[in-house]
Amino acid sequence: MKTTIFCFSGSGNSYWVAETLAKQLSDTTVVMIPTLLEARGIELGERVGFVYPVYKGFPPNLVTYFVEELLAGQDTEHVEYLFQISTCYLSPFWAQYAMESSLFKVGMGVSYTNRVKMADTFVPLFKTPDSDRIDRLYSEAEKKIATIAGEIEEGAIKIARSAPFAKIATRYMMKPVQRAMMDSAEGFAVTDACTGCGLCYRICPSENIEMRDGKPTWDRLCSSCLACYHRCPEQAITFTRRIRGGHYPNSRSGYTMEYRT
Repeated sequence: MKTTIFCFSGSGNSYWVAETLAKQLSDTTVVMIPTLLEARGIELGERVGFVYPVYKGFPPNLVTYFVEELLAGQDTEHVEYLFQISTCYLSPFWAQYAMESSLFKVGMGVSYTNRVKMADTFVPLFKTPDSDRIDRLYSEAEKKIATIAGEIEEGAIKIARSAPFAKIATRYMMKPVQRAMMDSAEGFAVTDACTGCGLCYRICPSENIEMRDGKPTWDRLCSSCLACYHRCPEQAITFTRRIRGGHYPNSRSGYTMEYRT
């Protein structure tokens, strides 16, 4: 059975999960969602999956946009099995229910839902784990992904656990939260350590960064993935307010994706 995994990732955690899962499933391709934002036709396998991080209790804004705006109208009748895997350190809260709701709007029902525990990289709220903790998380994640792959290959049916007030939260909170995350780009700043390499411009999944006079500037279409912050080779991107964590470059993930040249 041909499988297509659609993935969104900022720091690389979800990318690593998607790629690791793909290696354990037969005939599987991982496609990064930001590469499809201008696509007219989207190729879907008989088995389709989504791997995405949880941002403040919901899927990233680009993920739900992709589902509700770009998958709408696509031929999905041949899709036999649909799964979603969220990555987060704590609970996914309403993200999985919200994703189910978005997929249902385009006529796609989720067959299987699970999550993989990874380091939380949203440093305005959480501390970056030390290397030993990261090692343990990766080790535990490898075992969890092996279990998930086995269940998916068997065609297991696993519905998301119902989080309290999930329906109300999805209906009334998701869009405002996602909008607030988009506006959070106002909190970025750049130091004199910036060399003007333009990596942040090339890796931003929202195409929210422009280079002006050799320095990055941010618009208000941010996904709050913090890819620019974590992956800056000079650690020159910072915040205008106090944060709790340091950088999480996550080189072991193999996430070197660039979306613009």
